[in-house]
Amino acid sequence: MWKTIRLCIIASSLAFLCLCWPSAGSCSTNQMYQISATQLEALSSHLNALEKNNAELLSLLDASEMDLTEASQSLSASKKELETLREQLTELQAETKRLDESLRTANAELQNARESFRKSEKEHDRIEGRLRTQRNVWEVLFFLAAGVAATR
Repeated sequence: MWKTIRLCIIASSLAFLCLCWPSAGSCSTNQMYQISATQLEALSSHLNALEKNNAELLSLLDASEMDLTEASQSLSASKKELETLREQLTELQAETKRLDESLRTANAELQNARESFRKSEKEHDRIEGRLRTQRNVWEVLFFLAAGVAATR
C-alpha cells in the first residue's frame, strides 16, 4: 500500500516536472513559448487530474497513518498483555512446583501411615492369636478341672 502511494506521488511529481521543465535546448531565460488553446486545455486538465490524484493520495496517506497508529497502539497493548500473561505463567509454574512437592510429601506420609497401619494390624493379629490360644488353654484347663472335680 505504501509503495503504491509513494510510486503514485513520485510519478505525479515527475509528470508535473516534465510538463513545467523548460526544454534542454533553451539556454536563455527570456525565451517565450507558444502553445495552442487545445494544448493549454490538455495541460490544464492534466494538472487538475494530477492535483486530484495528489489529494486522493494524501487522504489515503492520512487514513493509512491513522490505521498505523491504531495498529501500533494495539500492538503495544498486546505486548503488555503478553508480558502480564508471561508473569502469570511463571507464577503458576512456581505454584505448580510447590504443589507437586507438597503432593509428594503427602504421598510419602500416606505411605508411612499405611506401613504403620499394616505393622499395627500384624501386631494386633499376633496379640489376638495369642489371646485366643490362652483362652483355649484356659478353657481346656477349666474343663479338665471340672472333669476332675466331677469325678471326685
